Amino acid sequence: MIKPATIKINNRIIGGDSPCYIIAEMSANHGGDIEKAIALIHAAHKAGADAIKLQTYTADTITLDCDKPDFLLPSGNAWEAHRSLYSLYKKAYTPWEWHAQLFKEAKSLGLDIFSS
Repeated sequence: MIKPATIKINNRIIGGDSPCYIIAEMSANHGGDIEKAIALIHAAHKAGADAIKLQTYTADTITLDCDKPDFLLPSGNAWEAHRSLYSLYKKAYTPWEWHAQLFKEAKSLGLDIFSS
């Protein structure tokens, strides 16, 4: 019988007969409010997540400030008021200045935290 492959993240074995490693995605659900971001970290921990993932970008690092069709949001969706991807990402990003505090908060709960 072939033994299932495992890896280790921090002190946690993943794979084989180990429990699932659950990652909560914060994304822009903080709505631009650091206190809400901290509350999301606590909610992820309370829900049993092993980690929380942030997204690190600014509008300038992820898209162009452009009004060509490929960069505009279609009408009839929840984000159409932003009109363009650039405008949406400018509103939705997690400020880099928050990262130290968010990482500290997650680690204080024993929650892994990372960003892409």
